Amino acid sequence: MRNKKIKNNYLKKRQLLTSYDFYKAKHKKLPVSKDEYQTLKDDILILENLYPSIKKMGDDLIIRATLNYPDGRTYKGAIKSAEQQIPHGHGYMYLSATDINFESKTFGKKLTDNPWDYVGEFKNGVFDGQGEFECKGSYSYKGQWKKSHFHGKGKLVLEESKEIYEGEFKNSKKNGYGVLVITDQFRTEGQWKNDQLHGKGKITYLKDIEDQEKGTVIKGNYKNGNLNGLAEIIYPDGEILDCMYVNDVRTKARFRGEKKWTIYKK
Repeated sequence: MRNKKIKNNYLKKRQLLTSYDFYKAKHKKLPVSKDEYQTLKDDILILENLYPSIKKMGDDLIIRATLNYPDGRTYKGAIKSAEQQIPHGHGYMYLSATDINFESKTFGKKLTDNPWDYVGEFKNGVFDGQGEFECKGSYSYKGQWKKSHFHGKGKLVLEESKEIYEGEFKNSKKNGYGVLVITDQFRTEGQWKNDQLHGKGKITYLKDIEDQEKGTVIKGNYKNGNLNGLAEIIYPDGEILDCMYVNDVRTKARFRGEKKWTIYKK
């Protein structure tokens, strides 16, 4: 019981100090005398020295606030401190203005021309951690972030082009393993580098496109988006065409089981 009282007393003092800091940040002056403010800080320091384990409790206290930005954004959620009132922790940020000019120093780039909202983790004022971003009529992303970039595993949906990519990202580009589906066109899965297939990949056609029949599957090795080396084309009837490619240009091919290659002249 004694320890519980000490903890409650300590937390009340920490919360009171936070309220004083908020007032000071807003009004540029303390709501109490400097001596009273310093006495409170001294009391907290004494308790932390006597009971080291309770300091982490105070440090873990979540400070929440509502922040309004000149460019129209609004943030509601955890902030770093009363002195540093920037998003830090879990929160909700949105931009609902119709006249948007989102060239802020915070993000260093224009995210979109449309209203948007983000729910998730922040770090030092930017999207960082797990979060979900939605811009109606444009795109949505749900997954991991780092410094306001898609970074880690996530799902990106582009509404206009009807593209859905689910997999790994680095600096907002497809990097690592992932699956891209363009509705009613084709499904691409494999290794990616800077938004292009790079490594083992597989493309499945979901409709007749140019010289490829619906249901056709192409498997092979890619380099910067181009087929290179041995690949196979599996047709809907089960026939398999083995091919050799150089920078996406077919150099020779033969159907599985045949001995003679068809050579393609440059």
